[in-house]
Amino acid sequence: MGIEKVNKSAARVMDILLLLSRAERPYNVSDISRELGAPKSSTFEILSTMVDKGFIEVDPYSKHYKLGLKLFEVGAAFLFTTDIHKEARPYLEALMENTGETAFLAIESDGEIVYLDKVEAPTSGRTTAMLGSRNPMYSTGLGKALLASFSDSKAELILSKQVFEKKGANTLKSPDEVMNDLREIRKRGYSIDDEENEEGIYCNAAPVYNARNEPIAAVSVAALLNRMTKDHKEKISTEVVKTALAISKRLGYQKDRLFVL
Repeated sequence: MGIEKVNKSAARVMDILLLLSRAERPYNVSDISRELGAPKSSTFEILSTMVDKGFIEVDPYSKHYKLGLKLFEVGAAFLFTTDIHKEARPYLEALMENTGETAFLAIESDGEIVYLDKVEAPTSGRTTAMLGSRNPMYSTGLGKALLASFSDSKAELILSKQVFEKKGANTLKSPDEVMNDLREIRKRGYSIDDEENEEGIYCNAAPVYNARNEPIAAVSVAALLNRMTKDHKEKISTEVVKTALAISKRLGYQKDRLFVL
């Protein structure tokens, strides 16, 4: 679509939703208009309409805005009309039960992973990952599992656009380090995130394929590092690979391995 066809008001609504979804502090109308570079009067009119429709809410005392319940309803509708989410959910529940740890499902979007589903174990440590949130591919088990399932050229292109930041104690520092890790992941059959994205968190992940042998998602298990004995690591990696392959088979994948070297 050419830029001349973009409706400014509709674009502003989307900009506001993105801004509030990533906000690390409260925003009032002045903050929002300043962040978007838009007049305060027109920003207030758009905000008022969004509040009226239930997509955002405003605190009557502080006048700070936040995402509303209607947006959650729309997001939930998306999840439940997405085949991968519906098909994977029972397998994620079984993965959590079999490992005693939290299970995740994520997809790649614009060079990042987006969390589609999460089955949290009652006794597992909590991670900062929330549904709909994003994380870099280079520092997460889910992201590296997907990168390893891509061609080298596609993985290199994605990594060339990344800004490498230290996320955990062992975050990989460059595209070359990640590419070396991807070769090991393909041999091993699953990825490892050992405090690469979050302090104190250990993760195993594996890709999910569709009937056309295309990688479309990844599943993972995340656990507190201090729980990770050798036996527990082996059990989790085995269950993650088994789950990713089972979901892939459910979607029509014909092969018996997730990585064919």
